[in-house]
Parts: sequence; C-alpha cells; structure tokens
Amino acid sequence: MSGETDRHPSGWTVDTLKEHVDQRFRDQEKSVEAAVAASDKATSVAMTAEQRAVAKAEAASEKRFESVNEFRQTLTDQAATFMPRKEAEQRAQANTDKIDTLTSRMDKLESRLAAQTAMLGGLAILASIAIAFFR
Repeated sequence: MSGETDRHPSGWTVDTLKEHVDQRFRDQEKSVEAAVAASDKATSVAMTAEQRAVAKAEAASEKRFESVNEFRQTLTDQAATFMPRKEAEQRAQANTDKIDTLTSRMDKLESRLAAQTAMLGGLAILASIAIAFFR
C-alpha cells in the first residue's frame, strides 16, 4: 500500500514523506548548530572584549590610586615640615610685643630729642642775645 488515496493522488508516499520530514529535521538541526556556533563565537568575542576592558579599567584605577598615594605623601610631608598654627601664633605675638617695645622706646627717644633740640635752640637764642648785648 502506498499510503495514497484514490481521490487525491499527489505523488507522496509514507516513505517519501518520512524522507522529507527527516531531511527537514536534518536541515533544522544544521541551522541550530550554526546558530549555536555563531552564538559561541559572538560570546567568545564579547568575553575577550570584556576582559580587555576590565584590564584597562584596572590599570586606570591603579594609576589613580598611585596618584592618590602621591598626594597623601605630599600632605604627610607638608604636615611634617610646616610649623603648627599654635607655634606660629606664639612667634607672631612675640614679634608684636618686641615691635611694641621698640616703638615705645623710639617714641621716648624722639620726645627726648625734641626737648633737647628745643633747649639747644633756646640756648642758641640766649647766646645770640648775650653776644649782641656785650659787644
């Protein structure tokens, strides 16, 4: 028996139908294998690109951390070499006190000098009068 009906002869038999379905199954299987292979290749390429990106990011982070460590070292060096604020204020106050003392002494000297200059001026006038009078 060929599997055909007498009313609709189509040329298909059970054997040809089986062969057709098997061929379609094999074609479908090849397509799936090709798609899986392409997917594997794309995944491999993506993983390689991701590994490169991670390596670059790690290198950039390492450089940034080196820069941060250099900055920290600079701050540590500054803290070790700069004068503490309290000590600077004490020294500034001591200088202000010395300046005030010197200013006071100069003011006294200037007033003494002004008095001496006035006295010498007065003596010069008296000497001039005495010389003019005794002539």
